[in-house]
Amino acid sequence: MVFEWIRSGRATLRRRDDPGWRGNFVSHLLPTTFSTYAKVLHRVDACYENIDNPLSPKENEILKIPACIELRALIGNLRADLRGTRLRWKEIAEALKGPFEPELNLEWFRAKLEPGCWPRFLRGPDEGTLDAEECSALVSTLRPFTGNQECSFRFAEMPFIGTNKQLLFHGTLEEGRAFLSDRTYQFTPEYWWPADGCWCVCSDYDLMFTVVGGGEELISAVLRDTFLECIEVTPSTRIDFYAPMK
Repeated sequence: MVFEWIRSGRATLRRRDDPGWRGNFVSHLLPTTFSTYAKVLHRVDACYENIDNPLSPKENEILKIPACIELRALIGNLRADLRGTRLRWKEIAEALKGPFEPELNLEWFRAKLEPGCWPRFLRGPDEGTLDAEECSALVSTLRPFTGNQECSFRFAEMPFIGTNKQLLFHGTLEEGRAFLSDRTYQFTPEYWWPADGCWCVCSDYDLMFTVVGGGEELISAVLRDTFLECIEVTPSTRIDFYAPMK
């Protein structure tokens, strides 16, 4: 099977209630044969609805809606700068005085906010999928390292249990560009890779980031991309929500 090299190359995933569990790692997503890895942070956008249509002080008091001062200030500055709605994770980390480290995850920042603040003022990140612009940027970065060789695109099994959905497709990366932006499956594929296995992309259906493995030159290109927001990681970088803040 074309997927077997990934399946057999990953570390065996252990249950969280296993006494020996110490976390989930990049090695549980991708084979450890690549020399370098990058974590692509899924997009976050500001949501202005609750600023443009605020509740009265009395309504806020009755509903116990928090002030969310840090996020209000952050997205207020974003709007004032006329930069659109997208917020970089690094900006969020700076505003909330949190670290911008390889094990970064959403729970680090939710823990710094009053309950309900994130969904009131921020939209995203999406779980298990890249948006169309992120896909396009990643495809453009991978193209020079891929050429016209055939690529494989495999969807996760879990969301489609009990259905007859086809999970594995083949085509060139350019043909895959249109396929990746097609929301027929509601997600981008969980795994995609070229025939020679020189790189592999994983968007696990339960995670809010994508991991790419490849050679140093390829990963350097991914990290340099001005649209994508990435952090270099290693096979031993934790990926679970329980990773401690450093």
